[in-house]
Amino acid sequence: MPEAPAEVFSSGEQEEFRLGRSGEAIAAYKKLTASTSAAIRAGAWLRIARTYRKLGMLEEAVQAGRQLCGIPDSAAGGAPAPVAGQWIICLICQETRRLQQLKTEGEVLRRLLDSNRSVLSRDVYEAYAEDASRWSGQPRPVVSEALADAASSRPAGTGAAQFRGQWITWITVENRTVLLAPGHAARMLPSSAVQVRFATQAAPGESLRRAEETGLPWSLAIALTDSQKELTSFAVRRELLVSLLALVTALGTGASYLAWRLVQRELALTRMQSDILAAVSHEFRTPLTSMRQISAALSEGRVSGDARRQMYYDALSRATARLHGLVETLLDFSRMESQAMPFRMESIDLSALTSRAVADFETETASGGFTLHTDVPSEEVAITGDAEALRRALWNLMENAFKYSGGSREAWVRLFRNGKEAALSVIDRGIGIPRGEQRDIFRKFFRGAAARESNTRGSGIGLSMVRHIVRAHHGRVTLESQPGAGSTFTMYLPLED
Repeated sequence: MPEAPAEVFSSGEQEEFRLGRSGEAIAAYKKLTASTSAAIRAGAWLRIARTYRKLGMLEEAVQAGRQLCGIPDSAAGGAPAPVAGQWIICLICQETRRLQQLKTEGEVLRRLLDSNRSVLSRDVYEAYAEDASRWSGQPRPVVSEALADAASSRPAGTGAAQFRGQWITWITVENRTVLLAPGHAARMLPSSAVQVRFATQAAPGESLRRAEETGLPWSLAIALTDSQKELTSFAVRRELLVSLLALVTALGTGASYLAWRLVQRELALTRMQSDILAAVSHEFRTPLTSMRQISAALSEGRVSGDARRQMYYDALSRATARLHGLVETLLDFSRMESQAMPFRMESIDLSALTSRAVADFETETASGGFTLHTDVPSEEVAITGDAEALRRALWNLMENAFKYSGGSREAWVRLFRNGKEAALSVIDRGIGIPRGEQRDIFRKFFRGAAARESNTRGSGIGLSMVRHIVRAHHGRVTLESQPGAGSTFTMYLPLED
């Protein structure tokens, strides 16, 4: 399917991302919705929906998604426009907890995926299929997916193989290849010796099995064999025996696979424990090494002059404070996990808290060549919360932006009102987070592949702690990210009445 090049939307994306002017970005995108190119219209509506969602204008985002659903035969965001639009609608239903509507919209998304299966790559299909199944409450059509994978492999002759854990048998008849799952064969055959042909109407002595009865994409005419057709009957029975043996083999293979999965799970748990120990050890080793070296220099009298000694004392104090902070972070996280963490709720000005936290963070990272832009209103934004806990959550997000900003070396902190909520966003243009990792990014001790490969320091509990803190304030935290384009984390907190 055709998709408009990214350059078409450059002016709107500059307003949206670099200048942070969402209203001007929406206006630029809306001009493109009048284009004669369906691909450009699809791309424009996708970006309009995205921008409205970031602003918290969720109903407008849903309407933009509906417009996107009405553009067939074009792609947006790497998927058919109707699929991309329906996914946005489902996502907003989930965020606003409209569960009954989410189930209905999820079923629509599932049907769209089925009808567009032939034009979707396997990666794109997998990216959406799991969400569609979860939202609709319907299991994934494993047998249909297995048949589609088998058809894409273009089998020839006769044989059987496993696709997605399902044994699929194929039989070539009159230059047409019939794909059978074990359940299809059982429903299709009326007796042990049959003759099968493709047909839309049954001849005398034949039984017609339509597509909706067999689960296959063809209607089949089936007739009992007679003495002249014994060889054909024997061939059919042989193929049925192959299917039965394949089914038995599948059961054995399934049991082996289950055992393998259990072993893999234990190995994954062992690796996670090892990664956690290595990450925490690395975090502690750095300040401890500094403290040891500084203490040795002071105790051995290798530091001359009051000014140099004071410099060493200051460095020792910073290393001690960092070590204390690490210990307190681990203890606080443990208390949050056990719901034993006391939060001191009081009326606070989120604008002032944000400004102070940003100023402190800029002081600490001044030597790193990192620029932090702010968009914080001067007037009071009053909420009820624990000031220290919220400061820690914001600090964790800014620290992540600092660590994963890549070559851009800049980030943005933005505070704005979103209806009855205060929205506090930390935006970077760094390495981004792959879609496949975004659902796990708030899970405790989870670290993405990019963080592990780059040896970026971290314990894997920062974002999990952010989520704990925000939920304790009856809020929510969201993530928008694309690999290579950066990430936007937003904390939504209820405003005071």
